[in-house]
Amino acid sequence: MKILITGGCGFVGSSLALKLKHKYPAYTITALDNLHRKGSEQNILFLSAAGINFIQGDVRFQEDLEELSYDVIIEASAEPSVMAGLKGDDRYLIDTNFNGLFNCIGSALKNNAKMIFLSTSRIFPMSAINSQDYIEEPSRYTLRYGTGFAENFSKEGTRSLYGMSKYAGELMIAEYIDMFGLKAVINRCGLIAGKGQFGRTDQGVITHWAASYIYDKPLSIFGTGKQVRDVLNVSDLFRLVDMQIHDFTTFSGELFNVGGGIRNSLSIFELDSLCKKYAGQKDIDFQPERDMDIKYYVTDNSKIQKLGWQPEISAEDTVKEIIEWLNSNKEELRWIFA
Repeated sequence: MKILITGGCGFVGSSLALKLKHKYPAYTITALDNLHRKGSEQNILFLSAAGINFIQGDVRFQEDLEELSYDVIIEASAEPSVMAGLKGDDRYLIDTNFNGLFNCIGSALKNNAKMIFLSTSRIFPMSAINSQDYIEEPSRYTLRYGTGFAENFSKEGTRSLYGMSKYAGELMIAEYIDMFGLKAVINRCGLIAGKGQFGRTDQGVITHWAASYIYDKPLSIFGTGKQVRDVLNVSDLFRLVDMQIHDFTTFSGELFNVGGGIRNSLSIFELDSLCKKYAGQKDIDFQPERDMDIKYYVTDNSKIQKLGWQPEISAEDTVKEIIEWLNSNKEELRWIFA
């Protein structure tokens, strides 16, 4: 089998590439990436050592995809920051997340290939999430009714340019499935984490928090610190993608919410407590809540669980994994995090 992974030097793309090659050494895995994100070039060495092909290319440019031949495309390219577009970089955001997906769809149709599109929970409007009825507990917010958000939760309202670009991509895929027979599945992922992630304040918060402890960088909590996210270890995401590639007809044409779920959820306070447990003590300051912040997001995985998948790696084990990775590669990674 020949598999193309766009965004293949990013955290998710490179992790999936390495895990696929390890499990299926006879497969031809190709990672395409424009190396826009700081640190992504470091992953070329790991990909090459594993026997994975690397192509420096950009989904924004149709010609970079024209000569590629494959059976499956995992569309993991994205400008992933919810804050993107606020400082005049909105063209890159839209060109990558929407126009880039359009080019990938055309390439997939040309190759008669299967597509797995990685979307995001940030497609849900901020006002719809924040207006839910929450209980404020000592260390976190909790939904008064239910535990998480399902695929059919309200889409009415604004969601950030990043969320809009990914939601528009979901709608485009649905049209191409219906009109042109595109073979595709959409995984709407929550917060993905694990070793190998070069996290920042606006994307990759688990790694960003842990790295701030390891490298003794200042940390701020925006708002109360009781904001909650569920954590999906990238190895659990790989298990799902593996299932979908090899039993595609079961999943094809469907959209799934994919996340850690309520058992793997953490507030900022709880994340900080785990970092103190595994990485020592550190003072945190408080800042006003930001406009793009949401109080709570936990995935309702009920739909995908009916098809045999659920997360297995706990949020605490994920935090511990990241801290161990950072400590083991502290000097090599200093230029990225310090």
